[in-house]
Amino acid sequence: MNIQFKDINKENWIQCIFLTTDKENKHSLCEEFVASNALSLAQSKVEKGWITKAIYDEDKMIGFTMYGYCHEDNFYEICRLMIDYKYQGKGYGKAALARIIEEMKRFKGCNEIFLSFDPENEIGKHIYETFGFKDTGKIIDDELLYSLNLNN
Repeated sequence: MNIQFKDINKENWIQCIFLTTDKENKHSLCEEFVASNALSLAQSKVEKGWITKAIYDEDKMIGFTMYGYCHEDNFYEICRLMIDYKYQGKGYGKAALARIIEEMKRFKGCNEIFLSFDPENEIGKHIYETFGFKDTGKIIDDELLYSLNLNN
């Protein structure tokens, strides 16, 4: 496994928006546990602070992430992390999350990283807790808010 992040550009954006977590390969704006990549890319164009990247294993696009500074909530956040249904269960999510955290540690003033997720996303919850994310006890848009303190 050789996880790489690449910019979304005119050569790969269509491939990116057709990635899905839906096992029946049905696309919608809001999938089971994540907003669609098309919605995320649109959001990144109208809200400041977001970095969008396609996630690759070698030359194969396997997922998408969006992270950065959330101006609405005034904190650093992993806003999206999705692995296409064809590549789930192979360790790509963990590898990508590790890479995102390493990237965010380089941001000036980033001492804590937040993320939120659907309470029914047990797999995501387990992965986040494995990395040291803790429940803040807060709920944002019906999602649990977790944080990772980078000063420990």
